[in-house]
Amino acid sequence: MNKYKVEKTEYLQKILDVEAYSKQEAIEQVKKKYNLQEEVLESNDLVKTDIEIFNPNKFISKLDILKEKIDKFNKDRDWDQFHSPVNLSKSISIEAAELLECFQWSNDKYELEDVKEELADVMNYCLQLCNVLNLDPIDIINNKIDKNEKKYPIDKSKGVSTKYSKLWYI
Repeated sequence: MNKYKVEKTEYLQKILDVEAYSKQEAIEQVKKKYNLQEEVLESNDLVKTDIEIFNPNKFISKLDILKEKIDKFNKDRDWDQFHSPVNLSKSISIEAAELLECFQWSNDKYELEDVKEELADVMNYCLQLCNVLNLDPIDIINNKIDKNEKKYPIDKSKGVSTKYSKLWYI
């Protein structure tokens, strides 16, 4: 009998250790277990798995839950009226400046709590802008990383901070 780590992606990811003779049998055991009881996601459950069972109709990530929480916070206060793309962009810039202020007079001395607060503000406004523009933050970040991989090939950019437009002259 083999041991498999099976990832059940339904609402949130949950990893289960399953002993089975085959991957298909492991999948069936997990499906049966999930029909009988609810499981709660813990942060240490997010590990590499051998098998993933994915239900796209029920998948809600931690990011989706966070976006819903932000949306509810704003709706409860009737603040959506102020959240135009231009206003949110301004807010991102302002909060990014406040984040930079945490490091203003020293490169190595800063208050981590202050950094966390300002970084959370920047990310909050970024997620709100994605919401207003109907953009998926995961998709746009992945697309940008794909572009950057082309602009910054490893053989030209490894260990240097040169801008992509000048890499080809090195």
